[in-house]
Amino acid sequence: MRFASSGLFVCITLIVVGCGGAKTHEVSGTVTFDGEPVKEGHIAFAPGGGGGSITDGRYKFNSPPGKFTVQINASRMTKLPPGQTGMNGEKEEVREYIPEKYNTKTELKADVPSTGPVDFSLKSK
Repeated sequence: MRFASSGLFVCITLIVVGCGGAKTHEVSGTVTFDGEPVKEGHIAFAPGGGGGSITDGRYKFNSPPGKFTVQINASRMTKLPPGQTGMNGEKEEVREYIPEKYNTKTELKADVPSTGPVDFSLKSK
């Protein structure tokens, strides 16, 4: 009888609380760097806000509500300084070009839910 009571309590709790996870909101917007759309990259709302890919300057993903710090990363082929070559003689290599103030030492913030797109206009200087 004790197990039946416990099982009934669990069922009632699930019905009252619900089986679904936390409510999420669609977050979308644009990311530009020095006025140009970020061709390919990644955006993350931390901690625990989720993230997604940036394609042609646009992103979209679902996030729980809250206040988040935002980290944006993007890489591209970059010429090496004169006199330097890669391991196989390459004169270019893939490097992060978004300044660290937008990722590892981010200054960016976002609130979810927002009343519209969450756009980021990043600058090299």
